Amino acid sequence: MSQKPGLKRNLADERAARKAATQQARLVPQGLPTAHPNQLMPSPENGRKKLLKIDELADTLRTDGMNTAMTVIPPDVYMDLYPQHKEAVEAQVAAGVLFVVHHGHRRLAAALKAGLTEVPILVRREVPSLRIAAIQENLQRMALNPIEEALEFHGALEEKDETGKQLSQRELAKRVGCSQTYVSHRVALLRLVPALQQATIDHWLKEQQLLDTDDESSERVLLPVREAATVFARLRPDLQDAFVRGELTSSHAALVSKLPDEQQAIPEGADDCAAITEEAPTSTAARLPEPRPSEEAAAEAPREDSRKPAASPSENRPATEGTSGEPHSSRQPEAVRSSVATEAEPRGVIVVRGIADLAASIRELLQEDEIEELRGHLSS
Repeated sequence: MSQKPGLKRNLADERAARKAATQQARLVPQGLPTAHPNQLMPSPENGRKKLLKIDELADTLRTDGMNTAMTVIPPDVYMDLYPQHKEAVEAQVAAGVLFVVHHGHRRLAAALKAGLTEVPILVRREVPSLRIAAIQENLQRMALNPIEEALEFHGALEEKDETGKQLSQRELAKRVGCSQTYVSHRVALLRLVPALQQATIDHWLKEQQLLDTDDESSERVLLPVREAATVFARLRPDLQDAFVRGELTSSHAALVSKLPDEQQAIPEGADDCAAITEEAPTSTAARLPEPRPSEEAAAEAPREDSRKPAASPSENRPATEGTSGEPHSSRQPEAVRSSVATEAEPRGVIVVRGIADLAASIRELLQEDEIEELRGHLSS
């Protein structure tokens, strides 16, 4: 009896192959010529000797594809320009290479790591100087400044997919190939007043050697991204303006930023002399909380003589305990306990009384982006 056609077909494998082909087509911009990454070889004349953050870029390519085509050159054109590499190029051509990469060596390495089977290419046959063209391509690539990046990150975090879900900072960082801290610092910059946002941009321009070095530029306020995001973005807007006017020094800002908004104030004595010495004020309106007496006493109390008779259990009991042996603080009203914690516990010190208290303290002491970063560390 003759076998019916199609009985030996593996329909599951065929469906998987069609799905993979559709996925690859989605990852490649339509209308551009493509090539398999194995058909491309890196240029021996590539000026970038060490390729950085390949793993992060590979993760991005797996989910979103390659949006920018790699510039490639036919092997014969390349060998005419660089005859000293003729033997190496011919060996690669014999192994199936069709083009030499001109721009896109990092993308090529990430595409190979991501397992892509198709990448977009732009073929150039006339290149006066590969080295000069590479310099032009790198120098003419102008990145977004930190505030522009912050706006883009904020917009991406506000977008919703077809199911109505929004990306977290950690998910967005993975999609774009950076760290979650990088995203949170950029988003925090949006809490700065316009003058400090411009100071952050000016510092970035100075690092890029794009800031004019005239006499006026020496008086500009230059604010690094990390300091802007972790200190000044936590200040109230009126205190940010006070820093711009010179009424608040950087050292005072670092102290005041650790306090809740309602406790923030310009320290007393923050005059020009204090600005020169950059010393913390001895008496301030927004004084940081002092250590709790129990901690201070425990640190300074001398070690008791071992020959001293042991005290009774009632004498060993701390003065803050009642007859039941439980601390008074655990039986105080919630408003009183929160007030004591605010005055006695500086920011960053958490007294662990239980999981619920720990979670409440973290929510009170940390910003939203810091909580998100802590969650990422705990899950890693």
